[in-house]
Amino acid sequence: MIQIYSVIVTYNAMRSGWIEKCLTSLQNSTVQVKAIVIDNGSTDSTCDYVPNAFPDVIWIPQNKNLGFGQANNIGIKYALKKNADYVLLLNQDATLNPTAVQEMINISDGNSLISPIHLNGQGNAIDHMFKGSLRNAENTLLDDLVIYGEQKDKYETGEICAACWLMPISLIRQIGGFNPIYFHYGEDNNYYQRLLYHKIKTYVATKAFMYHDRLIHGNAEAFNKNKLHRDLLNITCNINNSFFNIIY
Repeated sequence: MIQIYSVIVTYNAMRSGWIEKCLTSLQNSTVQVKAIVIDNGSTDSTCDYVPNAFPDVIWIPQNKNLGFGQANNIGIKYALKKNADYVLLLNQDATLNPTAVQEMINISDGNSLISPIHLNGQGNAIDHMFKGSLRNAENTLLDDLVIYGEQKDKYETGEICAACWLMPISLIRQIGGFNPIYFHYGEDNNYYQRLLYHKIKTYVATKAFMYHDRLIHGNAEAFNKNKLHRDLLNITCNINNSFFNIIY
């Protein structure tokens, strides 16, 4: 039986019922998924609610906010120790269609990163930022939809927001976790740069759907803060840049 562990990083996750919806969607998955919740020092009632309302969840609270990447790394390490076959990263403000995990498993080659289609919170439109990812997908995607009225089960694409990533353990063992130098935002950009360097592909599963309850960015203030610093980090840490070839 395939072992799938989902890592959810929480911080004040009671807003709009986010964490209840997120964890309930995992419970309703057609394939079993074990949830690991890493709490980044929430100051609302998240720390009381999650372990009581969802006693089967692996609850790992922190006494301070570690940021997105470092907190996810804790969950990823736990899953590795439990001999997981896959790690599913899922945002606290995201929910999954019941068949989404199964559909992603169906198209997995055991090494590539897989993402579902990201919809908005209501499920009536494609997530604004995810549209950019679709533009970077194989150029046959629009042809298949518009001309032939059908699509393949998966398409190779470029960088996709880490709000929902299905990661085979072989990928994690090769790439590792997130770079801890990033606190919040930018860590998924850096991870994709590393995937490119190791020639690991990213696919979107067209029959799998995720609902992301945000407008553009989950936290616009956090996204805009130190944006120039993050951009410079992404340039400096990009292992694909030519100066790395000179150094190494």
